[in-house]
Amino acid sequence: MDCPLTDIQGDLTPLILSSLPNGWFLRCAGEARARVTGYEESVICRLRAGADAEVVQLGVGPASSTLCNALYHPASDTAFELAADDLLLIASADSAEIVLTWNGPLTVTVHESYFRDTRGLAWYTPLDRTAFPRPPAGWCSWYEYYLQITEAEMVKNIDWLAEHLHQYGCEWIQLDDGWQGAGIGNGANRDWYVTCQRDFPRGMRWMADYIRAKGFRPGLWLIPQVQSDQRLFAEYPEMFIRREDGTSIGEISWPVPEELPPDNDGQWVIWAGRYLLDPTSAAARAYLTRLISMLCHEWGYEYLKIDAQCDLRDRFQRNRRLLADPSLDGARAMRLATETIQAVIGPERFLLNCGSDYTSCGICHGMRTGGDIDLRSGWAGMRPAIHATLEWLWLNTYAFYTDPDAVCVRAPLPFAQAQLWATLLGITGQLLMASDRMYALGDDRVELLRRIFPVADIHPMELYPLDIHVPPRIFDLKVALPKVGLWDVVALFNWSETDACIIELSPARLGLRGAQWICLDVWAGALLSSGNGYLSIELPAMSTRVIAYWPRLGHPQVIGSNRHLTQGAVDLLAVRWDASRLTLSGASRVVGGEAYHLRIFIAEGYHALSPALSLNGEVAELTLNSPVNAEMEWIVYFETEFQS
Repeated sequence: MDCPLTDIQGDLTPLILSSLPNGWFLRCAGEARARVTGYEESVICRLRAGADAEVVQLGVGPASSTLCNALYHPASDTAFELAADDLLLIASADSAEIVLTWNGPLTVTVHESYFRDTRGLAWYTPLDRTAFPRPPAGWCSWYEYYLQITEAEMVKNIDWLAEHLHQYGCEWIQLDDGWQGAGIGNGANRDWYVTCQRDFPRGMRWMADYIRAKGFRPGLWLIPQVQSDQRLFAEYPEMFIRREDGTSIGEISWPVPEELPPDNDGQWVIWAGRYLLDPTSAAARAYLTRLISMLCHEWGYEYLKIDAQCDLRDRFQRNRRLLADPSLDGARAMRLATETIQAVIGPERFLLNCGSDYTSCGICHGMRTGGDIDLRSGWAGMRPAIHATLEWLWLNTYAFYTDPDAVCVRAPLPFAQAQLWATLLGITGQLLMASDRMYALGDDRVELLRRIFPVADIHPMELYPLDIHVPPRIFDLKVALPKVGLWDVVALFNWSETDACIIELSPARLGLRGAQWICLDVWAGALLSSGNGYLSIELPAMSTRVIAYWPRLGHPQVIGSNRHLTQGAVDLLAVRWDASRLTLSGASRVVGGEAYHLRIFIAEGYHALSPALSLNGEVAELTLNSPVNAEMEWIVYFETEFQS
């Protein structure tokens, strides 16, 4: 591999470039700079926690940070870790170029197959984001209704979402468990060819058509590798994994015994399904092809959530001798089933693996990364999503879209905890599914969702598992938008169930360059300070604050909007300051029917001339309105006491 650094300039006497077993060493006397070539689609990152492990960095666009010391190139799964004094990696906002500056000797360490080998993701394949450039955002029936979901309740929620959240970026409606069979639940209710007529009298095709007619894309839950139809098992025994005596490996007596051995396959089928397909059998793959074709091509579903995937690999492995083709180990048997499904749904439909098993990496667009949340358990019920985020966020957008599970904001969850949950999803850019009885939510809870839909195009800059035992409390989203500018949105979390905490912030701690900063409380929309950027924030137990950091530019400037938690990452299209005409202009995406408030900082010595501005000290608001979602241009005129 050639050294990726070219156009090396600076105090280079003497300059010696020598190869190391896993990289290069550059000996130079003083300040130097170089361009990174051949890896222009790399992201600036860290491969391990820094000295301040509380700070977690994420990026929108070509984000940079003084804390970062590495580059990762997803296409080749190659990481470059750098060590030198005064090291700084800077990504251009208008091109794919990355420039490196440093002082004195520089060591470049290469980590080939970083995700595959260093991080152990054996089936890593770069995520193809062509059809889905961002993670899906929508609504899922499960965590409100569970098995009691009905057609009538689906319609009520869909109608509400169409009126109140669709325009904000809610795109998907996903019907979960409870649509199929006789409605009796669990492993005895896994016949995907039978719709529960009692609860869905007009059927699944009608349901998909209704979802689409309201402007959404329809999704459906199932466990395609299992069945509960005894007739099917009897007539097509070659489709299933069977013991030598012909019985299913999941055969158990009903009612279920109180205790089963932990490794008994019956333990699993109590929930998942009585009969397990043998994916190495041509008959089973033909069955999968017919089933998925019915769901997607006949019924019209564009998103499949395939559940119970966490145990399949081990289950196939444990019963390998019974497979039609025992030459395939458990992982390859599982991938064969998933590949069969993916081949039918095609690249334009979304496939979500629900089960925390990454064997299907490179096949599925999204992966559930943790266990089920449970709003009924309050704060404890949120922990699976929090832990999944901490442990697996580093894979998001690179290998697949991570799904830590749904976000719920309804009572009896206290508002502060609902806000924390929404903030965690909004600041990390993972797959986003709300799961409340939407038409019953109060407006304050709905407001939390409005500000995190749609998912912003966020990528992790910390490419390692975060500490779940001492969770980091500072999530710093660095936004670098061409034609708009640079800013940070810093989400602070107090994970303690009992104690308040104080979090100290500074530009150096956040890896920021610059002396003067405008700091805004995002959820409150209030100016905190305009100065050196040093803040001391007190947080009650189980709560969050979100602070935006904008570099002070010395002239009137945009400092966010009321549209989205990311303060412009999904709505600001362009921002221009014309010093000769004293105008601040740009373009924004606005939501139809909602007043869009653009926040503008009035620098000292400037006065706004536009009467449409609402002034509040140093901060003004420009309000835009449109009856429908639209891209709107705007301009604000100023005068200055500096004029001659």
